[in-house]
Amino acid sequence: QRYVDNVNTDSIVDLTVNGILSNLDPHSVYISNDEMEDVSDQMRGDFVGIGIRFFVNQDTISVLNVLDGGPSKKAGIKGGDKILYADGKPLFGLDAVSTDVLKGEDGSKVTLGVLRPGDRDVEQVSVVRGSVPINSVEATYMLDENMGYIKVNRFAESTEDEFNTAIDQLIDQGAKRLTVDLRDNPGGVLSAAIAMADEFLPRKKLILFTW
Repeated sequence: QRYVDNVNTDSIVDLTVNGILSNLDPHSVYISNDEMEDVSDQMRGDFVGIGIRFFVNQDTISVLNVLDGGPSKKAGIKGGDKILYADGKPLFGLDAVSTDVLKGEDGSKVTLGVLRPGDRDVEQVSVVRGSVPINSVEATYMLDENMGYIKVNRFAESTEDEFNTAIDQLIDQGAKRLTVDLRDNPGGVLSAAIAMADEFLPRKKLILFTW
């Protein structure tokens, strides 16, 4: 209140909470308001948008890949494309690249200015925003005649159904044993992890308790 300059109290709160958590344990994470929407999307297992994975390279949005079943896949956008404009507004050369314009209401349209590798002219591509699935089960296949393999990359609200579907597919292919790969899985929805564990344990077996 008596500091010589104006103080952004929100930023101080973020720094303070993160400082406290860093001294508690390595598993506690503070999620700010700005990050909450993205985290919620990950936990739901879907989001409304154009359906791409991207990175910002020298102030320009570059597409890593497009998500199967997403709007960008249907519109013909491919990995390596650079998105320079959205509805005529430049997305490059800014102090901070905002990708909020790529999100929007389900069924709304956005016209993207796309520069493809090797091209000099920007192509206008219309994309209708829609629900984009974020799959928890990344891979399902047989390792040998008896061993099935399932890679689970997160625990989201859709994980239980995806996991059970994957098990049914492997059983149909003759699986008698199962390898579940949880490497690089950051966690997520607790109920999904409990449901997965329940598939491997007898009835009425204690899975989790809290206090």
